[in-house]
Amino acid sequence: MRAIRLQTEYLMNPIGIDIASPNLYWNCESGIRQSAYEITAKKDGETIWESGKVQSSRMTQVPYEGPALQSRDRIDWSVRLFDENDEPGGWSEASFEMGLLRKSDWTAKWITGNYTPKKNVRYPADCFKKEFSFTGIVKKARLYVTACGLYDVSLNGQRVSGCGFNPGFTDYRKRLQYQVYDVTEMINAENTLEVLLGDGWFRGSAGCYGKTAVYGRETRLLFQLEITDTQGEVTTVISDASTRWSNDGPIRFNDMKDGEIYDASMTASYNGFAKETVCYRKLVSGNNVPMKEMEHFTAQEIVTPSGVRLLDFGQNIAGVVQFKVKGEKGQKISMLFGENLDKNGEFTQENMQVYTPEKEFGGMKEILVGMGVWQKKSKHLRPTPKQEIVFTCSGGEDFYKMRFGIFGFRYALIETDIDRKAEDFESIAVYSDLEQTGDFSCSNADVNRLVRNIRWSMKSNYLDVPTDCPTRERMGWTGDAQIFFKSGTYLMNTAAFMRKFLQDMEDGVMKNGVVPAVVPYCGVDMIYRNTATSAGFADAAVLIPYRYWKQFGDRRILEHFYDTVMKPVAEFEVSHTGHKDRKEAKENPYNQYVYEKGTQIGEWLEPAEFVDTISASSLPKQTEVATAYLHYTTTLMAEAAEELGRTEDAEKYREYAEGSRKAYEWLYLRNGTPDTDRQAKLVRPLALGLADETQKKDLEERLLKAVRNRNYRIGTGFLSTSFTLGVLSDAGYSADAYKMLLSEEAPGWLYEVKQGATTIWENWEGNGGSMNHYSPGSVYMWMVEHAAGIRQDGENRFRIAPEFDASMDHAEASWKSLYGEVKSRWERSGEAYRLSVTVPANTEAEVVLPDGRTQTVEAGEHSFEV
Repeated sequence: MRAIRLQTEYLMNPIGIDIASPNLYWNCESGIRQSAYEITAKKDGETIWESGKVQSSRMTQVPYEGPALQSRDRIDWSVRLFDENDEPGGWSEASFEMGLLRKSDWTAKWITGNYTPKKNVRYPADCFKKEFSFTGIVKKARLYVTACGLYDVSLNGQRVSGCGFNPGFTDYRKRLQYQVYDVTEMINAENTLEVLLGDGWFRGSAGCYGKTAVYGRETRLLFQLEITDTQGEVTTVISDASTRWSNDGPIRFNDMKDGEIYDASMTASYNGFAKETVCYRKLVSGNNVPMKEMEHFTAQEIVTPSGVRLLDFGQNIAGVVQFKVKGEKGQKISMLFGENLDKNGEFTQENMQVYTPEKEFGGMKEILVGMGVWQKKSKHLRPTPKQEIVFTCSGGEDFYKMRFGIFGFRYALIETDIDRKAEDFESIAVYSDLEQTGDFSCSNADVNRLVRNIRWSMKSNYLDVPTDCPTRERMGWTGDAQIFFKSGTYLMNTAAFMRKFLQDMEDGVMKNGVVPAVVPYCGVDMIYRNTATSAGFADAAVLIPYRYWKQFGDRRILEHFYDTVMKPVAEFEVSHTGHKDRKEAKENPYNQYVYEKGTQIGEWLEPAEFVDTISASSLPKQTEVATAYLHYTTTLMAEAAEELGRTEDAEKYREYAEGSRKAYEWLYLRNGTPDTDRQAKLVRPLALGLADETQKKDLEERLLKAVRNRNYRIGTGFLSTSFTLGVLSDAGYSADAYKMLLSEEAPGWLYEVKQGATTIWENWEGNGGSMNHYSPGSVYMWMVEHAAGIRQDGENRFRIAPEFDASMDHAEASWKSLYGEVKSRWERSGEAYRLSVTVPANTEAEVVLPDGRTQTVEAGEHSFEV
């Protein structure tokens, strides 16, 4: 037996982490059961820790127990495993390296461009350069770098940073990530370090209304290059006032949402020097995967019904564009980018744009903008996002790639007199480099396209933060993140990524204990702070840590975030119970356990026929939704508190869980099952555990009727869509769940596919809003857990209970879980079915067949006939 897929803190050979006591992970290959493991750790070739032979089957959450780690320490660790016969296998190796753990480790100075930025003025990208010599033989070279803004760094003409969106998105008022790059092979005798600095989230457009200068107007840069030679001598090259600077390079304007203005005839002169400045924000490692440029798509030219020539890249993505062109000096290419074509087949940006003040805004204007009042009274507005590139030719062969803008797009509209070829234009997807760990496929090609669409919407919205869409808003909505959390874990290794998002949530906690509905901060407080109390969004502060703990077995998440994120939100909710209306409060014997206060947005984006109108002047109380989530959240909080030994908390939350269940029953179930075709009203009490056995059966039957009444068209919004098919399956209506998945009518998942979608739409009708929202793709959870039947069932254990259906000839799923890759495939032959299961080494699985047979199997491949 041998260890494979070695990880430290969910990362492969990470450089620059700052977790003082990291956990180690591996999977097992060959053999049946791991009976023991042995770990050794070395630093500079010397053994500093030996675990000895540990009798354990554990292969996750194994703590490093060597000497305390210091800045820059590189630890090479090895593990060997003993199989079920106590026979040792070979050693497997991995490593991790610490970042700069103390403030004093930074000798570099913060620098900025040598100008004083003014209000309402946008500036070209800053260009910094440091030239240096190095004599000797390089043993190790590390570049530590961060910025208030976005940096793109090159060393000796070779790009180091991989994309232009580092250091990533955090609340720049509180925490700033730095990255560490291994540049050992890039050091020469004579060297040039160049850094471009763009506006990014810090100074550029942010959020739905494109507010600028959210964190400040002065962008800043910090870099520290440390070169160690074979004699142990360290040469340090730092950012300081001797760094050359100019802002006369080709990037004349840059904005993540609006785009770039680029003049290829201009070259940075570096004829000035940087100005030293200060930044008092906490510097931390992201402990996360890097953002990278990924898949490339070549354009094809299409002609619209009106005769307009467009570029079609074939896939809706979040990314950048690159092209090569030859034009006369001064000739221009203007490009606009969009996600879809309008109903007439013409290019449009209307679905993703809003109008916002031309100038910086805050205070009262921010409130008026959020309420839509300013847009009606002012003529001085601009569309956001513009998603525009204006390129000026140099007169020679030019090559262009976006640096500091990222668009959500499939199509491009070009205005130019220059001859161009479609194949000279490419789109490049940009997202966090998450290992793709799962897949689902079946005999239905449209379902397979749906799975690709779900994955693409996840890619498009996982750029350091799980955002709602890559166009209009591009914000970290907490509700969307909790809804998709489990589906996301089945598609990619999200552990490090979502841990970082939990840190963002911790940064955002307000004085009242609630996390804003959007983190990190992006301005327009009136909307995102006020909606923080909304059910399903506020509850993300409990639901994400809880689900993280369950899915990854990482108890540290509870230990860390219980007091800082989970409990403050739970305490806010239980201290703000009771009806707003005094008469209702007096009449309800369970008033103490009703939740409806604060701003509630409810189910959000149900099909149009069910939508509650929500606006500044119309805010339904949403008592049913909010009370249901109070029960759900306090139930999970009680379990988390019990796990941590917080017995008083557990007792309190159990009281509120039971009380809110009774309150919900008194309000909505005491007179029988709601007679409604509004599916969310029936799914919610079933999914969140609010009904007793009798009520449950009645609700299930009424839900089935509602589903059939709508001819299997989906009828839920954001909060309930992830549960709907699972509730049907759990009620014994698996065939109806399949029919709902396979419905080609609107609204429905396959309706979108039939309309040519390559990502998931924000709303079911596809008649407005983003065309790239991952949240409704949470149906993927049902595909894995029900259709293929794969579920994690505790440490080193799975439960495989597939649901066969005659509508398909076969279905299969694979998932590289934290415990190894598990697979389930079933195929139909006439009335018979064959199930094939692959169970990873050092795990077991309980296989439950549709005919009721149950069998526990160990590692290996197994087949069953039904």
